Amino acid sequence: MAEISGAQLVIDSLRREGVDTIYVLPGDPVGDIVNGWADAGHKAIAVRHEQAACMAAQAHSYLTRSVGVCIAASGVGQTNTLTGIANAYANCWPLLVIGGSSELRRSNMGDFQELPQVAMTAPVCKWTATVDSIARIPTLINIAMKQAMSGRPGPVYIDLPAEMISGSEDEANIIIPQPAPEPARPLADPNEVRKALEVLAEAERPLLIVGKGAAWSWAENELLEFVDQTQIPFLTSPMGMGMLPPEHPMNVSAARTQALQGADTILMVGARFNWLFHFGQPPRFAAAFKLVQIDIEGTEIGTNVPATVGLVGDAKMVLGQMVSALNDVPISYGESAWLTGLKTKCEENAESIEPMLNSDAPDIGYYRILKEIRDYLPKDAIVVADGASTMDISRQVVPVWHPRHRLDAGVAGCVGTGVPFAIASQVVHPDKPVICLQGDWAFGFNGMDIET
Repeated sequence: MAEISGAQLVIDSLRREGVDTIYVLPGDPVGDIVNGWADAGHKAIAVRHEQAACMAAQAHSYLTRSVGVCIAASGVGQTNTLTGIANAYANCWPLLVIGGSSELRRSNMGDFQELPQVAMTAPVCKWTATVDSIARIPTLINIAMKQAMSGRPGPVYIDLPAEMISGSEDEANIIIPQPAPEPARPLADPNEVRKALEVLAEAERPLLIVGKGAAWSWAENELLEFVDQTQIPFLTSPMGMGMLPPEHPMNVSAARTQALQGADTILMVGARFNWLFHFGQPPRFAAAFKLVQIDIEGTEIGTNVPATVGLVGDAKMVLGQMVSALNDVPISYGESAWLTGLKTKCEENAESIEPMLNSDAPDIGYYRILKEIRDYLPKDAIVVADGASTMDISRQVVPVWHPRHRLDAGVAGCVGTGVPFAIASQVVHPDKPVICLQGDWAFGFNGMDIET
């Protein structure tokens, strides 16, 4: 049979797995992959720094519920992806990074850009591999795709030595695997679902917290149905914004502190009790509260806060189970002193920032400029926020009207994600306006890619 190059095998394998876009900074030894990909008419987004490529690829993942792909050159090209990989790891986003590397036959000889790339990458990856046979390229890419998407998603890394790209293999020796299947959407134990609703039914001061895990699951329809039926007050994480309409009468995000401190029962959906939610500890939370926790990862249940009921499963599927089970365990909180108090606090907090929103001071502050941007933006705009103050204040001022329409640094607090995230947002949604909100410091990290 005919021979096929390693570069072409990479291209064919990625296409077979459904990849339509790669984010790259071309260089040795991956040039043949990038050129072959582009010559075949596939989309390659070339950036100015590998960190930007890696960050854009993971945003692509989040927006499409697929595995974003970054391809980097060897040595320092690959090490430039590490911050991006770590950000994907912290945020539980799938990502495939393929890094070129020095030739295997020259290992430990001081070859050009020879570095321990797998060893450096492994601590922030779900899975890593080195290609040691051209014939294995399709299989390893297939495994990588499955690893990235299974269970709790995360980044994976394939090290691709130079001779595995430039060399070739007889097609008769190559095993072509079936493309990775859609990731499983596990259901929770029905008995535990009923217990969860029974716990929620007893609540006097209930609260729903929605995180980006729910956004990853595309659970917005089930969330809205659950909130409409139960009338449970809710707030969101920054990237959970837009999962429920900002004007919904149960939205108490503007009274976040009072809601967290006062809730006696919390339904946590696709969020974690990490630093973003103050580890679930006093004084930000009540000293004791009941917790119903939904998470795709069983080891997350009860982390930092004991779970009264843990529901291990896909957020979309589990919420669907809960909505159906409301027929047997009806919940409708309706008007209450708890809700009235939270809505009053929302109004007070909104009034407290009015002077800053409308300030005519010569030095324009965050609130005023963000108000002007807010008033200009259409409702289908994708908002990317980067930098500490920009992220914090834009969350208060700039509403998000649709799911997965706000991106920011997330759990890792990684400054510099703004421009790469905005690039990926525009690639995925070419017909929607995308705005990147960031200060000069945050812009400096990947600002040159505004040219991309």
